[in-house]
Amino acid sequence: MDPKIWKFLENVKVERNAELSALYAEAVANIVHVTLKDGRTLTKRVDYPLGNAKNPVSDQELVGKFNAMVLPKIGEGAAARIVDLGWKLDPAIGVGELMQACVVKR
Repeated sequence: MDPKIWKFLENVKVERNAELSALYAEAVANIVHVTLKDGRTLTKRVDYPLGNAKNPVSDQELVGKFNAMVLPKIGEGAAARIVDLGWKLDPAIGVGELMQACVVKR
């Protein structure tokens, strides 16, 4: 609902690229062009997005992304508990304690 985001989205244009489409499913390639206010255009091509098996995220990056998304809602202590339980998850024990830790209290 943020008007700034809607304004940004009005300037986003998505186009199919036959060369990149031909690489699928081996690669999930994308090219992004960003035109700056001063007229310069920045371009970046990524064949394997972060998190792909060929471009894995580090544990630190994964925890950072998790924290960025959940800290505002559940706080540092609860987030740290979930991360700790996730890293120690033993399939023989089950996910009950982890699921309980993920409940957001109102």
